[in-house]
Amino acid sequence: MPFSGLNFTQLSSYQRDPRQWGLHKRRWISSMTEQDASQSAAENSPKSTESAAQAAAEAQVTELALSQTRTRLNKKWWLKMAAIAAVAIGLGLYFLLDGAVMYPNRGKEAAEFMEYSYLDVLEKDSSRGGLVSHTGIADPAARLEQILERERTQGKIDEVEQALKTWLENLKIVNKLVPEATAIPRTNYKDGVSVESAQGRLDELRKRWTTGSGEKKKSPSPLSAFDIPSQWIGMVVSLVTGFWIVSVMVRSKGKVFQWDRAARRVTLPTGESFVPEDIEEIDKRRWDKLYVTFKFRKEHPQLGGKSIEFDLLRYEPLEAWLIDMEKTAFPEQA
Repeated sequence: MPFSGLNFTQLSSYQRDPRQWGLHKRRWISSMTEQDASQSAAENSPKSTESAAQAAAEAQVTELALSQTRTRLNKKWWLKMAAIAAVAIGLGLYFLLDGAVMYPNRGKEAAEFMEYSYLDVLEKDSSRGGLVSHTGIADPAARLEQILERERTQGKIDEVEQALKTWLENLKIVNKLVPEATAIPRTNYKDGVSVESAQGRLDELRKRWTTGSGEKKKSPSPLSAFDIPSQWIGMVVSLVTGFWIVSVMVRSKGKVFQWDRAARRVTLPTGESFVPEDIEEIDKRRWDKLYVTFKFRKEHPQLGGKSIEFDLLRYEPLEAWLIDMEKTAFPEQA
C-alpha cells in the first residue's frame, strides 16, 4: 500500500502539500516494480538454465546421429518385437498342449463318467434285462445315429438311451467313437484295463466315481464340439503371428540405410540413393506413429514419381538424417 511505512507527521505534511504525496506514491510504485522484476528474474533463471542445458544435450545427440554412416535396429523396437513374438509363440504352444493333451484327457474323463452313468441306469432297467445280457456296442457310430434318428422322429427317448447318447457323444468329441471304447470284452483305450463283462466294468467304475458313502461324485466338465478345434485355431493363429514377427525381425536386421553427411545423401537398402533436391513432397500425417513418407521428383532415375515410407522407430538414427534433409529441401517447413 502507498501508506506503508508512513508516520503521522509525514501523513500530515502530505495533506498540506499534495505534490509531496504524488512524489512518494511514484517512488513506491517504482520500488515495487523493481522488486517484482528481480523476483521474476530469479524464478526464471533456473528454467532458462534448464532449457539451455536441454537444448545443448539435444544438439549433441543430433550431432552424434549425423556423424554416423549406417543405421542399426532400435534396441527398444527389437526388445518390444521379441517380447511380442515370445508371448505369441508361448501362447501357441499352450494351445497345442491344451488341444493335444489337456482337453482330450478331460474329455476322456467325462466320457468315462458318462459310461458309468449309462451302465448304472441300464443295471436298474429290468425291461432290458439289466447288465446280464449286455455285450457292449459293436458299432457305436451306427448306434448313435439310430438314437439321434429316433429322437428326431419320436421327439423323445427314454432314460437309458439318453444316458447312452450322452456317453457316445462324449466319445465322439475325443475321437474315440470306436468299438475299442464300447465293446465287451475289450482292452480299455484309456487305461489299458481289460473289460470282461458289463457288470465287472460297472463295479470298477462305481469304485472310482462314488464316494465312501456311496454318493456319485461330481461329473467332470464335458467338452463341447468346439473346445478342441478352438485350441487348434488358437495354436495356428498364435504360432503364425509369432513366427511372422520373428521373420520381420530377421529381415529388418538385413536392411541397412547409409548416410553421406557431406553430400546429404541417403542410400536405401536396395541400393538407390537420393539427396534433398530429389524430394518433391514430405508427408508427415503418420509422424505421431513414427512414420514419414517421401515423394520423389520424376527426374530421379530410379525413384522418380515413387513414394517411400520410412520407419523412424525401427531404424536409428534415420530420423535425424531425414530431418536434416528436410531442413535443406524445405527450410521454411522444417
